[in-house]
Amino acid sequence: MPTDDAGHLIDFALHFALQQASDTARERARLLVLDTCGAMLAAMPHAIGKIAYAQALRTQALNEASLAGSDIRVGMLEAAQANGILANAVDFDEGSHVATVALPAALAMAEKMSLSGGDFLAAFMVAFEIASRLREAIAPALGQRGLWHIGHVGPLAAALCGARLLNLDAGRARMALSIATASSGGYRRHLGTMTKALHSGHAARAGLEAALLARDGFTADADMFDTNDGWLASLTTPQEPARAALRDLMKRPLFLDQPTKIKVMPVCTPIAPALDALMTCLRRNNIAVSDIARLSADLKRGSLVRDRPGDLDAAPFSGRFLIALAVTRGVTLHTISEEALVDPTITDLMERIDDAPGATSARLTLTNGQELEEPLDPVRRLTTRDEITAKFRVCAGAVWTEPRITAFIDKVLAVDTLADINQLFAS
Repeated sequence: MPTDDAGHLIDFALHFALQQASDTARERARLLVLDTCGAMLAAMPHAIGKIAYAQALRTQALNEASLAGSDIRVGMLEAAQANGILANAVDFDEGSHVATVALPAALAMAEKMSLSGGDFLAAFMVAFEIASRLREAIAPALGQRGLWHIGHVGPLAAALCGARLLNLDAGRARMALSIATASSGGYRRHLGTMTKALHSGHAARAGLEAALLARDGFTADADMFDTNDGWLASLTTPQEPARAALRDLMKRPLFLDQPTKIKVMPVCTPIAPALDALMTCLRRNNIAVSDIARLSADLKRGSLVRDRPGDLDAAPFSGRFLIALAVTRGVTLHTISEEALVDPTITDLMERIDDAPGATSARLTLTNGQELEEPLDPVRRLTTRDEITAKFRVCAGAVWTEPRITAFIDKVLAVDTLADINQLFAS
């Protein structure tokens, strides 16, 4: 019998009910919504945020969905794209990055349709879960080929999110999934540029557009997901796809039943343990930057592809820069700055950092000849409500007043009780 993994995804998208999720999963979903909105707000003052806004504002007359952080409304598809770009722009979103598609897609369409907060949260969870399953099935294979998973799995997850919100039947949902494969694409070489974030925005927009086209009778190959020369097969080899991740979703625990990957620092995740190790070593031994002769760590060039960043988009993807920043100023939204990029203390130290591929520790050689070594611990994550709301306050502080921040947190933490999701961004 032919494989029909698309059918498992469609069944989950159309029939998942919010009440089926555990209290823990629903709480993590709310906190992910809050954290992703925080990443959007943090990006607003940056050049990429201003460009994304300007593009979306061309459709302001449509008045369908919110641009994050403002009272401005634009076309639904344009809101999904702009908010997706903002969500991924400063690399402070959740570590798998799938929320940067799931949230903008679910929010834009739910706002356009004036659906409830519960409908929105269920759609967000569907999109997050499907994108996470697709990522588990194919991401290792993609990475080995220089492909970026968000650009590939995002449109499909957003399409099934849209199919759910539009109440499509299984046949049209299948068409939405197949149509979305035409927009599937992404490349790791774009990491450290504005186009890295465009993967998220484009995926959210393209997926919703696929659902709208399917609703109106647009067609595609119904077997495109599973067929031998289709989407899954084209992106992997027969040995690679973890198809089990795509099956029986209604019977399995959700990804949101597991701890989420909410970041502590606005950097590409693989370098975070080295930054923590070096900062710990300096504090413990009371070392000044002037005491450092050389540093060595694994610079994780597979993901951190920008050796010497020329702008703020590249900065979170330069291991050399981030290490020098960490030991001089620490790594926060505020220390990753134009000033830091040209700080002579930082640029000089960058020349004294050696790449040590595969190293499980960070090493320092001091000017007095002493050598120190600090082992790498696992990546730290934020897990509690207090930690995540504190991070949101920092992210939102650049654009919102404290009363608005507090009111927004309260609404997100009770989002499934809102009668109309348009209340969320309303001031």
